[in-house]
Amino acid sequence: MLQGSSCRALVLEGRSVISAAEQTQASSLAEALDRVLSELRLQFGSRITDVTADVGRVLGAGQPGDVVAIRISPRPPADRFHNTSLPALIEPAVIRTMHVRGGHDLRGRPLAPLDLKAFLVELPSILSGGLRNVAITAVGSTASPEHETRIADAILSNNSDMRISISSDFYSSVFRDRDYTAVLNSALMESGEGLAAMLEEAGQRHFPSATLSYARNDGGRAPLARLAVAPVHALRPEPAMAILGAATLGGLPDGEVVVCTDEDVSVGNMRRGLPVAHSLIRQGYEAGLATNAAIVEPYTANHLVRHDIPSVVADARTSQDIPPDYGLVPTLPDARDLTLIGCAATPLTAWIDRLESVSGQADLQRVQNRAEEEARSAAVQLGASPTDTRIIESNVFAMPYGNPGIVRIRVQAAGGTSSHEEHGLATHSLGATA
Repeated sequence: MLQGSSCRALVLEGRSVISAAEQTQASSLAEALDRVLSELRLQFGSRITDVTADVGRVLGAGQPGDVVAIRISPRPPADRFHNTSLPALIEPAVIRTMHVRGGHDLRGRPLAPLDLKAFLVELPSILSGGLRNVAITAVGSTASPEHETRIADAILSNNSDMRISISSDFYSSVFRDRDYTAVLNSALMESGEGLAAMLEEAGQRHFPSATLSYARNDGGRAPLARLAVAPVHALRPEPAMAILGAATLGGLPDGEVVVCTDEDVSVGNMRRGLPVAHSLIRQGYEAGLATNAAIVEPYTANHLVRHDIPSVVADARTSQDIPPDYGLVPTLPDARDLTLIGCAATPLTAWIDRLESVSGQADLQRVQNRAEEEARSAAVQLGASPTDTRIIESNVFAMPYGNPGIVRIRVQAAGGTSSHEEHGLATHSLGATA
């Protein structure tokens, strides 16, 4: 957890958002948070019904915890060249790697029986080391997470305090991406727990009836308790929130959003009230981060402008003395605090992303309908109102490499909290730096 970070707050029609920003030497993050919430309470009192935290920079700057990586496949790597490689920033966090025989193919059929007996022989050495962070990745876990969950159950049955990430919680067709994401998630769990506890304590003290959430990479939010379980989804929310903030100010539920900052000009798209997202953050030749994140790209001179699609151009530069690049004409001049506005406007979001075996169009429609119902149900379980839950995305993708009958189902649902309806435009705003 960072010491000496500043906090900013914004209120949108009774909803507040806290965003970790640049470091200062004034006080600790907890003290800054307490001062901001105290000021908000004095000014707005019971009008604040939701508090949403953007903790991405704090998580990203923290020290990852040590992790034991358990990899399940029919056989161990033949040599160092075939070992799963992790990005340099997270590789030192893995202090032990263990191979377990097992894994599945894309149809969910076992490639090898899970060698649970051999794992149980090694388990005491894991539990006696004093580590709590474990990442489990199995071949084919997108089709069947059985071997991952059996290893996790074996660990938890001996020590329920272990922090475990399983790779099937993070969709990617590439083993390396899932492994990296599970390892990083596990390494950040302690920081997530600490941040969640701090925000919970401060939020309950100042706004005991408010709903507490954190901002996600897809432009949505989730209950604060989930931060301790899936911190990777809170690592990079700012691009999504800036797009959502500009769209909120411009009243644009669907269309293109261009944001001009001092550093660059970026562009994203809105669909049904949320940024269009993809399921992997690519990192050059390194493993990608398997988290749903808004698609935000650099705006270039060759950008195709479609006049049949509504758009918003937000000028978020510190100075508007000269026009933006590329001849852009701002529809939102002097746009401030876009990330904060996005956080304050964001709904609860839930995803279903998995492989299914289908036989024919009717079967395909059945599994897609089931996934949509499960996505709605997942959003409601997070706190969304059943009457205010909608499907944002529902897609089916054929799998490559000659696997007929295997499809990927990807569905996103979103909704407002059950206690009140979501609001679009800001009526009050407060910027406070502590």
